[in-house]
Amino acid sequence: MQDLLGRLTALDPDASETLKVVTYFDALVERSVGVESMLRGAAVLSGATVGQRDGRQIMRVRADGVRIDPIDPRDGWMLRDSGPDAVVWIEREGEPHTNDAMILERLALALGIIRARRSVGTASAVELAISSYAGADERVGALSRLRLAPGRFRVIASLPDPAPGAQHPSAVVATRHGLTRATILPEGVAVEDAWDDDDDLRRGVGTAGTEEQLPASWAAALVAVRLTSPAEPTLDAADLGALLLIAENADSGALHADAAALAHLDARSLELLDAVVDEQSVRAAAVRLGRHHSSVQDRLTALTETLGYDPRTSRGHARFVVARMLLRLAD
Repeated sequence: MQDLLGRLTALDPDASETLKVVTYFDALVERSVGVESMLRGAAVLSGATVGQRDGRQIMRVRADGVRIDPIDPRDGWMLRDSGPDAVVWIEREGEPHTNDAMILERLALALGIIRARRSVGTASAVELAISSYAGADERVGALSRLRLAPGRFRVIASLPDPAPGAQHPSAVVATRHGLTRATILPEGVAVEDAWDDDDDLRRGVGTAGTEEQLPASWAAALVAVRLTSPAEPTLDAADLGALLLIAENADSGALHADAAALAHLDARSLELLDAVVDEQSVRAAAVRLGRHHSSVQDRLTALTETLGYDPRTSRGHARFVVARMLLRLAD
């Protein structure tokens, strides 16, 4: 497939883009994502709001992946039937883009497959349980399908592969940051026990709560998994404390000036600042970095002037930690 894409790109760029649309939806179908994730994928591909009306239910997702209020399709929007009493559309004013028709065709086919799978699979139930747009009755019904009794749960965010043990309900969900596996675990189940011999797997652990709080747990898990690193492959959102509130709102606007300042630094400068903040001592940081104390001190003095604050002070330390987190989320 990759070889074919390469050849088509050289011969006909538009054709290669069409093939990418096909392979993208094939990947979503293979992962058994739910309706909302499928619409989100179509919205990201088209760069426009995408909607579906299935019977009386309407769902719309913006190009940035955010679900918005339902409205009926308007004249002038490209529509396509997606099943009995069901239709999908792209909300684009003016002339349609080259691949709009292909995106709607593949979306309609994918939604038909989801509809056929809905009665036998668990993936749609997992996505419904963690969706902030599901009603209380829908969520209870989804948990019943998953054979999960009422209680307290945590949602785990991880890469699509590997999957956890078959006894733990999970599904691959299309998010703004790519395909992510959502796994629902009762609070008493250890995260490490859900996967077999995979200590290096990146996992974000959501906050614990009742079934009504599953969407909040999923949102927290998505933040936590983006903050993991090789040194800390599993991160519990609860350990972030008040930082979680900042992180959950980090995507709502432009990169903060403190984070932007860090983004302009080279890797060695960031490594030095990380060491100074972690060790809380220039001398200890120099030992950790294997550099002379005076050179670390001189470089830190220059960086302090660049940043406009000293990360060794209590307020400067807080500013650096938050800016570093925001930069990692932006990456």
